[in-house]
Amino acid sequence: SNVLFLLFKMATKMLCAFLLCFLLMPVQATLKNGVALTPPLGWLSWQRYRCNMNCADDPDNCFSENLVKAMADKMVSEGYKDAGYEYVNLDDCWQKKERVNGKVVADPDRFPSGIKALAAYVHSKGLKLGLYTAVGNDTCAMGRFNGGLGLGCDFNVIPNCTVAKMDIEEYVSWDIDHLKVDGCKGFDRVDQNESYALIGQYLFDAATKRGSPVVYHPSNLGFRYPRQFRELLGISNQWRWFNDVQDSWESVYGIIAEIGAGQPECIPGPLPPNCTEFDGGGDQATYCASFCSEVSEFKAIPRPGGWHDPDMLLVGNTPCSNVSKANGLHCNSLTHDEEKTQMAIWCIAAAPLFMSNDLREIPESSKEILLNKEVLAVNQDPLGRMGTRFMLQGDSQGWSRELANGDVAVALVNMNDNDTVPISLDITNVGFAPYTPITVRDLYAKETLPSQVLNKPFSVPPHGVVFLRIGYA
Repeated sequence: SNVLFLLFKMATKMLCAFLLCFLLMPVQATLKNGVALTPPLGWLSWQRYRCNMNCADDPDNCFSENLVKAMADKMVSEGYKDAGYEYVNLDDCWQKKERVNGKVVADPDRFPSGIKALAAYVHSKGLKLGLYTAVGNDTCAMGRFNGGLGLGCDFNVIPNCTVAKMDIEEYVSWDIDHLKVDGCKGFDRVDQNESYALIGQYLFDAATKRGSPVVYHPSNLGFRYPRQFRELLGISNQWRWFNDVQDSWESVYGIIAEIGAGQPECIPGPLPPNCTEFDGGGDQATYCASFCSEVSEFKAIPRPGGWHDPDMLLVGNTPCSNVSKANGLHCNSLTHDEEKTQMAIWCIAAAPLFMSNDLREIPESSKEILLNKEVLAVNQDPLGRMGTRFMLQGDSQGWSRELANGDVAVALVNMNDNDTVPISLDITNVGFAPYTPITVRDLYAKETLPSQVLNKPFSVPPHGVVFLRIGYA
């Protein structure tokens, strides 16, 4: 009987150990490269500077190594680096129009020192350099030159992506720290995850051999469904989805609608065929993302090491000359309230924050938004949980995000185009019991408010936000 008792005891311990391991096992594995444990912060060239190659007529605003160095300098001198912004990222059009001896090289006129030297300069500032490529044979903007500058890793040719392996190893040898891999022109379909997985493995292997990791950033409008996002979480650190941001409030409004799709009320039932066979963006994508089968899984994906990326911040985008506009710059500005709203929602969504602006010309009001440490603390919260839209009543919206110390970030947003509207907050909608003693902090005003302030509505201006942090007293 003693032997049986001992065997039973051992079996019980083994079962308990197994159950404990099972319970502690993560629901979804993340890419184990040790980076992007909070959403990456930095600057990215594309939204503002696009593919401006005209350095003769527009030397201060053409996409060149001089521009990138100027942005890196300002990130240090103006306090962005100290606030946590660390990546200086090149998007498309850094390349020469055709390969040289089979390899992609930097444009010799605009980037005469080469990318490796530019990386060294950026590193000397205590910052990190990001680079761009694309899945297909051509990149999205430079494809008009038919120079074959992409990775050539269509899912139809896997596992023979030999060009991709060569290019990835070359880019990593230039000491880059972040790689965006775009998808376009037939390479933005739902069946491209296999290509992105193989490219990611090439990147991981090359970075491991080098001895320092690289943030992997797939970017593809074909990313649409929870299955894809689960796969992306396992192979990458951040992934673009939905429409590219443009320099207008209408664009930001559309992306916010996509982030909040199906919240607070989702559409029951299975996805209809016009969703399961759909790869694009726009209103149709937001409709498809509103089904209950999509919403909860979509929100559950982001966590330390992997993030939904709704695209760049327009905060601080300033007007530019007619010459620059003729060369393709996108220079329209949001209002101050619209800038605050975009920043707040991106922070609630646990999104990467990449500025795309001219840091040499940024207004102080925009700079205050970007450098607000209390706002950035919400974005960088170590719990890494994506927020939700808990209220949608006409033009009034309420958003919340749970934070690691038990606090909750709350954004009350007015989408009305013309009128200031009153928006009330019931703390039971954001996880607090009635009459709970709480603290209320206005993050943009940097003021602690009396808890009684919640007894009456907040006056929120058109396209504006009240951004609060609420905790237990």
